[in-house]
Amino acid sequence: MSAYESLRYLGGGYFGEVWLEKDNALNRNCAAKYIRRTLDLGERGPFAEAQAMVHAEHDHVVRIYSAEMDDGVPVIRMEYLPDGSISDRYGKHPLPIGDSLKAIIDACRGLEFLHTRGWLHRDLKPANLMLGHNGEVKLSDFGLACTEDHVHQLPIGYATHLPPESVSSGYIDSVAGDIYAMGTTLYRLVNGDVFFESQIDDDADLVDLIERGKLPRRDQYLPHIHKSLRRVINKALNVDPCKRYDSASEFRHAIESVIPKVSWREVGLDEGVGWDGRGGSDGWRARIQSTKRGKFSFKVERKTASGVYRALRSDSQSFDTEQDAIQFAAAVLDRIAAIGK
Repeated sequence: MSAYESLRYLGGGYFGEVWLEKDNALNRNCAAKYIRRTLDLGERGPFAEAQAMVHAEHDHVVRIYSAEMDDGVPVIRMEYLPDGSISDRYGKHPLPIGDSLKAIIDACRGLEFLHTRGWLHRDLKPANLMLGHNGEVKLSDFGLACTEDHVHQLPIGYATHLPPESVSSGYIDSVAGDIYAMGTTLYRLVNGDVFFESQIDDDADLVDLIERGKLPRRDQYLPHIHKSLRRVINKALNVDPCKRYDSASEFRHAIESVIPKVSWREVGLDEGVGWDGRGGSDGWRARIQSTKRGKFSFKVERKTASGVYRALRSDSQSFDTEQDAIQFAAAVLDRIAAIGK
């Protein structure tokens, strides 16, 4: 019997392929990353990613099991997380605000530890935030990780997550760069990738847009995202790295300070626009729908203890245009998120 039994292909990327395997000796599954033989990693060597994971051992970092050569191929084996990544679970859809903040708070805890050990991640994005067995988020994919004093120049970072100071070179070289990438990740989680990608034209000059602070659009958010959260994200995305958060810890504390009383999420409707909210045991729903008279009505309702939704009459209004209704809805949703009523 071989030491490892290959079960199925999980995915692949620039550095290699990942397979689900069973460790027959320990009777447990693992994710095995096979590094491409043809990959030129220079002085880093094939196990730089594994070494970074060892230095970053933390509850919010994917755990490494082993690193070895297998028939001349470098293999890194790590814990297998069957729920996949944030990206796998939600696709291009926005996450509920509360879920988004919890995910980034967890990720920031892992990033804090990595930074205190003198390492940079350099490839933060939703696909690299894995869901643990208890719903916690763990950082993964350390293929681009390096120490702050030994930055290697592999220009293969996720282009839209590169900060203005790095987008021309193609690689992140500072803590501030990781903060920016985490901020972009949070922007994508709360807005969804359909909204995010709508800001990128086919013929767009990404370098120019990012350097000028026009991607992502700091002045454009979905209506249900409260203003205090927008300010936190925009600081992480400041064009000037000196004006971002000084650390992942500071960014995390800023996020924790704007956790809403009511967490809204966008819901799909056959007609109109809608949001559902949750605050403790309270349920909320808000809807914009067209009327027979060609107007647009906005109504927000709160779920009572008996399970019946009752409208907040002062917040139920009619508008001539859908845009006017959305602007009013944004203000109401912001208030409810902030104070819970």
